[in-house]
Amino acid sequence: MKRLLILVLAFTAFSCTRTTKFELMKPDFTGIHFNNSITESDSFNVFKYEYIYNGAGVGVADFNNDGLQDLIFAGNKVSSKVYLNLGNFKFRDITSNFRGLDNSQWFSGVTIADINGDGYPDVYLTSTKEKDPQKRKNRFWVSNGKDDKGVPLYTEMAEKYGIADTSYSVNAAFFDYDLDGNLDLYVLNNSQTSRMNTNFRAKVTDGSAPNNDHLYHNNGDGTFTELSEKAGIVYEGFGLGIAVSDFNKDGYPDIYISNDFIKIFLIINKMRFKSTLEKRTCARIFRIKKISISSL
Repeated sequence: MKRLLILVLAFTAFSCTRTTKFELMKPDFTGIHFNNSITESDSFNVFKYEYIYNGAGVGVADFNNDGLQDLIFAGNKVSSKVYLNLGNFKFRDITSNFRGLDNSQWFSGVTIADINGDGYPDVYLTSTKEKDPQKRKNRFWVSNGKDDKGVPLYTEMAEKYGIADTSYSVNAAFFDYDLDGNLDLYVLNNSQTSRMNTNFRAKVTDGSAPNNDHLYHNNGDGTFTELSEKAGIVYEGFGLGIAVSDFNKDGYPDIYISNDFIKIFLIINKMRFKSTLEKRTCARIFRIKKISISSL
């Protein structure tokens, strides 16, 4: 018994002195004080808005090409924040360099891509919840390079690019679905603004549902064209997450969609089988397979 006690004490001492692989950095040290705070009330709570605690998203990218990864936090009821990495885990708030980035919208996701090939990452924020479509416009901050002090500069250009989607957008993904060298855009939507109605109704499968996802083709001239229905994106969804990969190894990217309430979508890209004319007109590019969670 005495030997056992000694072994237990030795193991405990070793466990307490062993260093961990990760260390929590405190906000006062890093300079990152973002907090996506949600305040509930009698009129605004999880019973009134089911997705109140779904979060808003975070993005990591080198906004000024100095070799250090910077951060952007999207906010729901609070202002989104952008932090410049100064090195040694120190960050500085540079949100003011993203003109128009404030707390006037309920942002739901962050997607980063270099849309114009200038070597600097651009930032697309999806927006949801608000009944006013103007407050649901997805926003797109395009890099203007950096100033003489190395601080990145950004301008909001979603409407100019044609991707200021006013659906109840949850997230998005940039990917080149037709392999023409330009990044296209898939916007994941969900129409839930209140508790789900349990009454039976037929599914909407003609592309007219408010919670139909949207596909935007990059025209290669700084503009996008929305062609969801032509491409076969016609099933209503309750999107929560999106992943892009070549699932069937045919060289073209496919789309995997996780939904609330309904089956998962695996959207297969059929571009390899299209003629040149069909590729230009984008005739039914995608074929949607519905997968039950139990079958995975």
